[in-house]
Amino acid sequence: MAFEILVVGVGDAFSVQHYGTSFLLRKGDFVCGVDCPDLYRRALHMHAFPHQNDILDAQHLDALILTHLHGDHVNGLEMVAAYLRFVHHKKLKLYTSKEVIQDLWSRRLSVSLGTMWDGRGYQTLSVEDYFELIELPWQVPVQVGPWKVTTRRTVHHIPTMALKIEDGEHSFGHSCDTAYDPELIDWLAQNELFFHEANFGPAHTPIEKLQALPLEIREKLRLVHYSDVLDIAGLQGITPAFEGQRYLIGGDWADISEE
Repeated sequence: MAFEILVVGVGDAFSVQHYGTSFLLRKGDFVCGVDCPDLYRRALHMHAFPHQNDILDAQHLDALILTHLHGDHVNGLEMVAAYLRFVHHKKLKLYTSKEVIQDLWSRRLSVSLGTMWDGRGYQTLSVEDYFELIELPWQVPVQVGPWKVTTRRTVHHIPTMALKIEDGEHSFGHSCDTAYDPELIDWLAQNELFFHEANFGPAHTPIEKLQALPLEIREKLRLVHYSDVLDIAGLQGITPAFEGQRYLIGGDWADISEE
């Protein structure tokens, strides 16, 4: 059975034209998010992905994979966690690396979510009040809903994971943030379709490197995490992903956004 990729954002950390790069995996009614940038729920509502006779929103997430702790990938998590706890009375099942688990609460979320006024006094909350944390060990497959997820560490400023996502029949890959890494690209190109970033600086991949890849790899690649100054209309040899797109991964994958 095929599964879907729903593109929530394609922008980089400094974009004013796009939401930060993130997407959803969906198979049947199971929904797993990948990363949670700023204005996450606004992006979901803008794209209005249909789900269970409703518009897909944060409460429909069965799981979330967090690739690393840079703000353009994690800034929305505070409000999503609070929204789920205080409005929907549920925890978010969060899959991530041991490095992210180590720092997520103590260095990111404890100040804003750790103390709450309950109408009578201050209540101290912990990470377990908001999340069910599950480690994704490096390069060890882990079952996440209907998918087997394998991570690979990328060349970036802080511990960051690329992803291979398989359902037993079909597979999809995501580079996340990374310097140009030919071995990583070979790993991602084993999938039927993969997203790859392009941006500026030594910890990101120059677009020229992706444009120089063999055609059979470029045909599987969709560009994400791109800058506002990138000339999308004049882009040669690479196909960008766009916000609101829906890809069907299975057999002959296709963009099903207009269906």
